[in-house]
Amino acid sequence: MTKRASPGRRPDRNGAVDHPIDRLRKGDRIQDKILLVETSNFKQTRDGKFFIQMVLRDRTQSIRAIRWEASHELYAECSTSDFVQVSGRVEEFQQNPHLVVDEIRRVANDEVNFEEFLPTSDRPPEEMEKELLEHVAAMSSLNLRDLLTAVLSSPEIQRGLRRCPAGKKLHHAYIGGLLEHILSLVNASKLIASNYEQLDEDLLVAASILHDIGKVREFAYERGFSYTDEGQLVGHIGLGLILITETATALPSFPPELLVHLQHIISSHHGIPEHGALKLPMTPEAIAFHFLDNLDAKMAMLSEMESDAVHGATPPSGSHSSDTGGRWTEYKPALNRRIYFTH
Repeated sequence: MTKRASPGRRPDRNGAVDHPIDRLRKGDRIQDKILLVETSNFKQTRDGKFFIQMVLRDRTQSIRAIRWEASHELYAECSTSDFVQVSGRVEEFQQNPHLVVDEIRRVANDEVNFEEFLPTSDRPPEEMEKELLEHVAAMSSLNLRDLLTAVLSSPEIQRGLRRCPAGKKLHHAYIGGLLEHILSLVNASKLIASNYEQLDEDLLVAASILHDIGKVREFAYERGFSYTDEGQLVGHIGLGLILITETATALPSFPPELLVHLQHIISSHHGIPEHGALKLPMTPEAIAFHFLDNLDAKMAMLSEMESDAVHGATPPSGSHSSDTGGRWTEYKPALNRRIYFTH
């Protein structure tokens, strides 16, 4: 779960309220608030007037924003990954907060602490990294242990795992999120392998660690969360397969059939082609791992939704007689339903 800023909803003398994006409500005003530009697009209305569409963020969340009556010069001040100082008012569009920008200017990078603008895992990366290496050291399979040791000893992978999110928005979308997702899957793999004797525990643990390893190259995560060129063109499954294959073939006598099985689990872990899988899961471990990965992602999403509901960050859309105590979320497209929390 991500760390959250305190609400702080007291207005200043100009009527502006200084609080994080996930607490913004229709009617709020912000004054001289520094935000990170996630995306920025220069557009034109039918009558020829220019405007800028943006997505701005702080540590807690992103918000869509618009600046009317814009110019090319102003657009140059709002490039992706720039920091900007913003004043404006919060309106509502399609039942979501929408920031109408009155004033905006670029802020120099040396005036900003980048870490303050990205959500971060509650767990220290060093602690998670140590736990991961302990899991690897405890594996029975010498071949898989050697492969994982080689992968995890790469400076690129070490640096990436300390910072990389597991997703851009849907689940574990924060610094250290990928490592947190991996450790959760390792623990789940050990539990399920103890219940089903036909499953190879070491293979499931290896899949947990390697299935999303390509995301350290798919994502850019120094300021905001975005896709790299190779992430857009190849994707994390392809990038992960390349990395794992290169590492395995450099090891002496790594079993080809073991590599193929591991490649299959990674290729199929999204379940179906419509969700990005290259193949359907076709081994017991591949089938089990697909469901584990899907479950962990869904549970992380639900945990974030419940936290938002408790803190009032995502009030229900519409009014229903059964919407008591803020227990219902609004409709969640990623889950194709609303969610009810019993506590």
